[in-house]
Amino acid sequence: MHQHPAPVEAGQGLHTCVQAAFAPFHAVVRRHLPLCEDDILVCGIALGYEDTQAPENRLLTERQPVEEFASFHGFDAAAERVC
Repeated sequence: MHQHPAPVEAGQGLHTCVQAAFAPFHAVVRRHLPLCEDDILVCGIALGYEDTQAPENRLLTERQPVEEFASFHGFDAAAERVC
């Protein structure tokens, strides 16, 4: 699946790209990050400089607004999760 790079708000010309390919490597990631036993790795984020000349980075696809296919619960800014 192709993922469009998104600019990092902090600037510096860096971009991000969601990487679902990290999911099968949850055991490796778990050794390096403080994940709880019941945490599930869904994806990671690549950080770097976008190659605007690469053909795959010029592909534009239509996207539905996230509100049309997802809802988010439990992400209150004041809430903190402790393992």
